[in-house]
Amino acid sequence: LVLDTIGYMLTAFGSACELVSAIHDTLIAHSNALKKAGILHHNLSPGNIIIYLSWGLLINWDLSKLVDIVGPRQLTCTGTWQFMSVVLLYDQHASH
Repeated sequence: LVLDTIGYMLTAFGSACELVSAIHDTLIAHSNALKKAGILHHNLSPGNIIIYLSWGLLINWDLSKLVDIVGPRQLTCTGTWQFMSVVLLYDQHASH
C-alpha cells in the first residue's frame, strides 16, 4: 500500500518518447496482470498512469476484477466513460 505520491502524472511528460514509453509500460502491465493473474484493471485512463523514473506505472487497481468468475460480477458498469468500449456504450440494455 502506497500512501505517498511518487512520480508525476502522465500529462506532465517531458518528451514524446517518454509519453509513448510510459503508455507502453502500462499496456505491458495490464497485459501481464491479465495473462499471469487473471485480473483486469477496469479503469485504464490517463489519470491512472504515472511516470516514475522514466517508467509508466498503472495505479488505482481498486476497481480491478478477476476474469475467471462465472456469471455476472457486478450490476453496473464502472470506469471512465470516455475509455469504455463503444459496443458497451451503445448497448441500450446495459446498466450504465
